[in-house]
Amino acid sequence: MRKRLLVVVICSAATVVFAAAGQFPPLNVKTGLWHMSKAIKWTELPPQMAAMMKAAPQTTTYNSCVTTKSLNTNPWANGSGDNCTWTVLNSTSTDMEVRGIGCDYGKNSGMTAEVHGQIHVLDSENGTGSMTVTLTGNGQTMHGLASYTGKWISASCPAQ
Repeated sequence: MRKRLLVVVICSAATVVFAAAGQFPPLNVKTGLWHMSKAIKWTELPPQMAAMMKAAPQTTTYNSCVTTKSLNTNPWANGSGDNCTWTVLNSTSTDMEVRGIGCDYGKNSGMTAEVHGQIHVLDSENGTGSMTVTLTGNGQTMHGLASYTGKWISASCPAQ
């Protein structure tokens, strides 16, 4: 009985330490160069912002260099130009929930951005994602929904 109790206590302590450290399993995708496509749709825009956003491209593409380290944050953020500070809220080998703060969205207009999203791995070479974006500032709040698709291209990334 004492041994069983000791095992339970040790396992419980390990679980608490693991959770407290914020360690989650990384996504099970290949590292290297990924080609990304991002489409964003904005809602609740004031008229002047709606005209500006309508003129901007709704779908953009970029390449992202996925590293072993980035598999523990947001692997497809590199190259997006969003420049968020990412925190993983939950993760398995196929799904990751992330939060981004301090993003460059709206920075030039005196706004701050927060992003919350899900990444889903279809297989080691393909993934999808969706992110909600909230911009606040200047007495306004705007919302966007971004959808992503990613395709692995090669094991190496070009020199930066």
